[in-house]
Amino acid sequence: MPKITLSTQKLDDNFHKIMKHIMIDTPRDKLCKVLGVSESCLYKHIRQPELVKLGELRALRKTGRITDEQILAMVREER
Repeated sequence: MPKITLSTQKLDDNFHKIMKHIMIDTPRDKLCKVLGVSESCLYKHIRQPELVKLGELRALRKTGRITDEQILAMVREER
């Protein structure tokens, strides 16, 4: 049976774009405090979006730094 690989490059690109936008508006230390992660962990999550936890997305949404549409753009492709 052939292997099936799901391409997540577009989703990863959306995540990078949204996080860069958030980091422009929010100082790193404040963003780390909101997310409850260290600075090195923040950059690791930016490099590897699959490591981001649901609680971190919820924290961003709760503080108004990210919209529902942006969260959906991170987890599903538009058709």
